[in-house]
Amino acid sequence: MTIETPPSIISALEQCLKPIARLCIHFGIDHRHISEMLKAAFVSVAKEEFKVNGKSQTDSRIALLTGVHRKDVRRLLGRAPEKMTGHQQGLVANLIAQWLGTPELLNQDGEPKPIPRNPHPDYKISFISLAETLTNDIHPRALMDECLNRGIIKLTDDGMVHLIVESLIPADDLDEKAHFFGQNIHDHISAAEHNLNGNQPPFLDRFVWHEGLTEADVKVVAAAARKAAMNALKQVNNQAIQYKQQHYGDGTKPEFRIHFGTFFYSSRTQAEDIKDEPNEQI
Repeated sequence: MTIETPPSIISALEQCLKPIARLCIHFGIDHRHISEMLKAAFVSVAKEEFKVNGKSQTDSRIALLTGVHRKDVRRLLGRAPEKMTGHQQGLVANLIAQWLGTPELLNQDGEPKPIPRNPHPDYKISFISLAETLTNDIHPRALMDECLNRGIIKLTDDGMVHLIVESLIPADDLDEKAHFFGQNIHDHISAAEHNLNGNQPPFLDRFVWHEGLTEADVKVVAAAARKAAMNALKQVNNQAIQYKQQHYGDGTKPEFRIHFGTFFYSSRTQAEDIKDEPNEQI
C-alpha cells in the first residue's frame, strides 16, 4: 500500500533542511557527502526500528522501505561502526550538573564548594566518589585530567578540587559545540517526530513567537528569556540529581534518560513579511 505523504510534512522538512544546508556549506560539506550520511541514517533506522515481528531485516526490505539501492544497503551494513565521539564532553557536563545540583556541595550563596580529591572522613563526597556515580567506563583520574586540561577545575596543594565558576560559560571549543549541537537537535527532533506521529503521551514542545519588535525590544526580551530559562534548567536539574542520588544509594538500575533544554533565536523580519496592518497574536 502506497503511503501518501501530507504536503505539510514535506514543507516542514524543507524548512528544517535550510539551516542544515547552511551549516554544511559553511563547513565545506557538499551534497554528495550529506547524501551519503542520509543514506546511512535511512539504512540504520530501517534496520533497527522497522522490524517485522522482531525478525532481522533483510537487505531487500530495507531497500524497499528507504529507496536506497540494495548494493548500497549491503555496503552500509557491512561498514565498521563509526567511533563514538563526545563521550567525555557528556561526562564533564554531567559532572558539573551533579556538583551544582547537590545542595551539600554549595555554599549559602549557591556557589560550588571545593571537595577533596580522594575520599575523606570529614567530607561526604569527594571528586572520586562523584565521578564514580557518573560512569564505570572511564577512570575518575582520566575524567579529572580532562577537567584540569579544560580549565573546569583546579587542584590545590591541600588536595582540594575547586570547580571554576568562570568555566561554566560555554567554551569556544568547536568539538564540544558540535557534540551538544548533535545531541540537542537529535532529541528535539525526536520529540517533535514522536508528537507528529501521534504517539502518546506527547512530549513537551512549546514556544513563544512574536514579530513586530525592535532590536532594543529583542535585547530586553532575550535577557528575560535567559533568566527564566536558567531558573527552569536549575529546577529540573536539581530534581533529576536527587533521584539519581537516591537510585545510586538503593542500588536501583535506572533505564531512562531525559533531555530538557531551552533556546532563544531572533532574526530580522524579511521585507516582504512586513505588513501595514497590526500584527495578530496567535
